[in-house]
Amino acid sequence: MPPDAEHFRECVVLVQNGILLLDKENKLIQTAAGEREEVDAEDTGEKGYNYRSERYANRLKRDSRIAKIFSSKVHGDPATPLFRAYAGDRVIFRTMMPADKPRNVGFCIHGHEWKEQPEDSHSRIISVQGAVSIGNTFNLELKEGASCPGDYLYRSGSLKWDVESGMWGIFRVMKHGIKRKCKDVCHRTFACICGKRT
Repeated sequence: MPPDAEHFRECVVLVQNGILLLDKENKLIQTAAGEREEVDAEDTGEKGYNYRSERYANRLKRDSRIAKIFSSKVHGDPATPLFRAYAGDRVIFRTMMPADKPRNVGFCIHGHEWKEQPEDSHSRIISVQGAVSIGNTFNLELKEGASCPGDYLYRSGSLKWDVESGMWGIFRVMKHGIKRKCKDVCHRTFACICGKRT
């Protein structure tokens, strides 16, 4: 990449809330069907991101402690996309819902915020994007970039059915290694020699 090129990490999230999902015995999975109350047709179908899902039920079979449901140490990383960035990196999450249920969902990334209207310098800062529905797209540029190193949950704003059905994943923020630090120093040196500011 040229030294003066604008760079950022792009995380594309394809939101799906009406997946026809079968188990390994070819039986239809219906998370919402286990509820006592009648389930609205808009809440049927399984959930996920980028054609992947990480259902609670599968994790609880391996370890029944609900407090450890999101733990990669206990269960391994989820099947949903694992997005990575280094602390401070410019990151843009692009969300879209191409088809299926017209039920709106939300999208949040724990520990991060962004402008509600990216082009407006006076836009309010939010941590949950609502109104994610068929045909809508949102570009969420993280305020101040990726946060401190660690794992951050990204998920639907609706815990009932959505997250339980597998609509969640991990955004992993890593520490800068020596190789990255050297690359940054070289980049700044090159820019200084060429008379360009970084």
